Amino acid sequence: MKLINYLLIALVFVSSCKEETEPVQKFEKNYGEGMYIVTENGVSFYDGEVVKNQIYQTVNGAALSNPRKIKFQGTKAYIVTDNQIVTANVKTFENKEIIGGFVNATDFDFVNFNRILLVDKGDSKVKVVDLETLNIISDIETGDVSDPSFIISKWYRSFVLNSGAVPDSLKDSTIIAIDYRDEAVPIADFMASIEVGENPNSAVFVNDLTILCRGIYDENNLLSNTFSSLSKVHPWDMELVWNVSLGVYNAQNLTSNTNGSVLFFTANDGVHNMYEDGTSITTIIPVLSDVLFVKTELYAVNDTTNGYSNMLYINDAVYNPNIVYKFNQATDSYCDTIVFDAAVKDINFY
Repeated sequence: MKLINYLLIALVFVSSCKEETEPVQKFEKNYGEGMYIVTENGVSFYDGEVVKNQIYQTVNGAALSNPRKIKFQGTKAYIVTDNQIVTANVKTFENKEIIGGFVNATDFDFVNFNRILLVDKGDSKVKVVDLETLNIISDIETGDVSDPSFIISKWYRSFVLNSGAVPDSLKDSTIIAIDYRDEAVPIADFMASIEVGENPNSAVFVNDLTILCRGIYDENNLLSNTFSSLSKVHPWDMELVWNVSLGVYNAQNLTSNTNGSVLFFTANDGVHNMYEDGTSITTIIPVLSDVLFVKTELYAVNDTTNGYSNMLYINDAVYNPNIVYKFNQATDSYCDTIVFDAAVKDINFY
């Protein structure tokens, strides 16, 4: 009997040792600093020389369902799909967390106290996500069928743009303000709503809040189309300072250079730039694009001199949606063509 007991103890000891010494999966550090591209197939990575497609699926063995946007905080990449936030380590791209509970997520922003404000177009709500518990802890209504699509934050306030839909009857002209902190206290309170131009879709902070409004643009009903416009809003008093027509259609994807003195956007006839007051609109690239990223980079002016230029990264939405063109504004020329395995939906850098 004693012999049997000894054997059982030895068996337990051996099996527990086996459990403790099982090899842990090691993830290679194949990524990190570089360009990340969200495509219809997943996330691709470009280090300036080589494209690696579908890196999330390659590392984790699982595909991303309809990925839309990628942003970074610390050592993590945050990827928004239609109904989830998926996080990954930037260097290995191993999955870290999955946060659910969304209907049709379109954009998000990091705010104080380790939280995310996520725009859920399908629910017409902004949902507050606690990144410690990985739960939705509250939500804010943006208006009935308001189609919110974009969020931008500064200091203690976020601004959500209600972008409307294609038919004229479904247009929207409102933005809402949400205060996410009061001194050192975390909050998520609706503050105000104001009207700007028709169908606001993107914005930048240039002194005040500058908002690009698409206007009405329906390829199937050209008679109802209206010009895009630019609105300037005082963000703390929530007052519309001015709204000016741009004389172009379907303007989207507003961004700026480093100091905010020049704005860039896409439209139905190409990529444009303008001054921050909406004047001096110039066509830079006559390519119909629906993805735009602007980055200041060093380039070789000649064999002995280097300079800085605005580099525009765009896709060709009509003919080559899986290609990103890199355009050097200083030389007025393309300097790279990057091919991916599927249509491009978002570009970001880490």
